[in-house]
Amino acid sequence: MESSPFNRSGLTRRSPPPTPTQTPSHSQDERMEVISTSDLQHWMGCIETQLNEICHITGEGKLNSDQKLKVSSLCRKIGHNVGQLACKYQSLKQKATQTHYSLQVLKEHQAQEESLTAEIKRTIQESCGKTTMETTTFADMVKKGANDFVRPINVNSVAIYPKDNSKSSDDTKSLVQKIVCPEEMKIKVRGVRRVRNGGVIISTNSKDDVEKLMKTVQSSNSDLTINEPQKRKPRIIIIGVPTSIPESEVYNCIFEQNVADKIPSMTRESFMSSIKTSHKSGRKDTDHHNLIIEVSAAIRKALITQDRVFINWTSCPVRDFTLVTRCFNCHQYGHAAKFCRNPVVTCGHCATEGHSIKDCPKKLDPPKCASCLRFNKPSNHKTGEQDCPAKKAAEFRYINSIDFEGA
Repeated sequence: MESSPFNRSGLTRRSPPPTPTQTPSHSQDERMEVISTSDLQHWMGCIETQLNEICHITGEGKLNSDQKLKVSSLCRKIGHNVGQLACKYQSLKQKATQTHYSLQVLKEHQAQEESLTAEIKRTIQESCGKTTMETTTFADMVKKGANDFVRPINVNSVAIYPKDNSKSSDDTKSLVQKIVCPEEMKIKVRGVRRVRNGGVIISTNSKDDVEKLMKTVQSSNSDLTINEPQKRKPRIIIIGVPTSIPESEVYNCIFEQNVADKIPSMTRESFMSSIKTSHKSGRKDTDHHNLIIEVSAAIRKALITQDRVFINWTSCPVRDFTLVTRCFNCHQYGHAAKFCRNPVVTCGHCATEGHSIKDCPKKLDPPKCASCLRFNKPSNHKTGEQDCPAKKAAEFRYINSIDFEGA
């Protein structure tokens, strides 16, 4: 073996083991399976022995000198290639072992980080007296069922309009501010909002404040008309109504299976006069659709509090429908694009007038909210995103314009 020209076992000397900065504590099934150096040396020895035997047999056989030289040369090449293969394996094994240890360390660090994060959250929850770290969004509030339906803030409002149609909302607001002094009258004004036809809507904390406002404006002999704005009827969405059931049958099931027992005083005629289809949503090629209906406050409360509406053999989730419409022409809330009075389109990405979002030349720049920018509010966010201040303000106004009757 020592004098053999095919001895390559020296090429497979044992490499030093990796020295990781931290040896992780991993289980038996996580250990990397590798071929030991002793096994490699044993296999190399067997190959060398067999090659030597080939050379010995050919040397004693009836081969000419060229054939013997050719066999010897081939054996040498085989021995050399096998040795090179063993060296490559040793190098790769060392790199793989180091990588394996590094991954184990990273896993332990990740586990420690997750544990520390959970501990921090638990500590914050205990100190704040909360049971969850997540904030409830408007969408979550709308999706909730029994006993968690939409509850508007107790705000009372009054609408004031000029008798002269040429007057603007700013003119009306200035005139009202000259007539009414909240400090002297001890009136708590929550806000003043411009509306169409030169009017303003003033919101207060209490019904008494509204009455004080009305009496003061009426006794001032000014060219103003004043009244309490009419509130909208609530709208609810019934999710997953079978399309095979006619609408008249759906309303019949809603009354018989859901309302009749809860509101015994309501007749079928009064029920039908208090309910109206707003629209339907969902894909047209499916077996179900969502039905959005306008109802009285009493019917809305009866359906929302039970969380589901039973229609024939189907149980359908029911929610308050309080989505506000956003115009895709000017990106303001409260109207659709087909009713928009703005003659110039506004981009929903860069908030610049003159082009739409599909033709925006600044698509790679950070977005700006077109709704907030118009009112000089912080606009470093996408137009129409859930936490947009303009959207939240529109939702707040819409919810408080609905007649929930103390729901």
